[in-house]
Amino acid sequence: MALPEPAMSALVVLVGLVLGSFLNVCIYRLPKGESIVRPRSRCPACGTTVAAHHNVPVLSWIALGGRCGTCRTRIALRYPFVELLSAGILLGLWYLYGASLAFLVSALFTLPMIVLFFTDLDEKLLPDVITLSGFAAGIAVAWFNPFLGRELPWARFFMALSGSALGAGVLWGIGALYGRLRGVEAMGMGDVKMMAMVGAFTGPLGVLFTLFAASLVGACVGLALIPLRGRSLRDTLPFGCFLAPAAVAALLYGRQAVTAYFRIVLPGP
Repeated sequence: MALPEPAMSALVVLVGLVLGSFLNVCIYRLPKGESIVRPRSRCPACGTTVAAHHNVPVLSWIALGGRCGTCRTRIALRYPFVELLSAGILLGLWYLYGASLAFLVSALFTLPMIVLFFTDLDEKLLPDVITLSGFAAGIAVAWFNPFLGRELPWARFFMALSGSALGAGVLWGIGALYGRLRGVEAMGMGDVKMMAMVGAFTGPLGVLFTLFAASLVGACVGLALIPLRGRSLRDTLPFGCFLAPAAVAALLYGRQAVTAYFRIVLPGP
């Protein structure tokens, strides 16, 4: 029997906070090649294992004043932010879709995007354990993924495969061409694998939306950073930081946006 509102929403928030705490572990450990299961969470400064009562999402950070309970080293605001972000996203998806396949599929896709955003921001790394397992998950749920359209299940499976091929192929092709022309690496393979994952969940239309939105925002941010930080367009920007939010938008609204665009530029008779 389902819980009544607002109890169900409160439960979703609680689950989101706990998952956000786990995402923090992934963000910190995956780029270092460490296990995300063992050992238990510990202070990176003094190495002390974090006590259970000091590991409550958000509340522990507030109670400890944003510092380690043992050595009093400052704990980054990033940790409660990711926990709140995860909870907020899950709650938003719950309000959009309720208890449905759409909620489960969108949560399965969106939460790993948080990890990819921050690992690329911090280390310019998109871990294979996220991108490749995400690609596999996208193909596995394609049969009943409502974001791939209302077609028959086998058609949705084909949309997932073609979306993955398009997403990975476009970025790989751009990187190969640019590398041949300029003799430098333009696109890392992490971005290619990430777009294979995006395509598996969103299909070809979602890939088009993601690449367009991420490129547009990335170009605007890159241009804005030139006078602010003295950077040039030759400096490397973490493209995954733009791909991740664009991919989430593509999953939720990409098909509608691209379809509406084509209806405007290619009106029917």
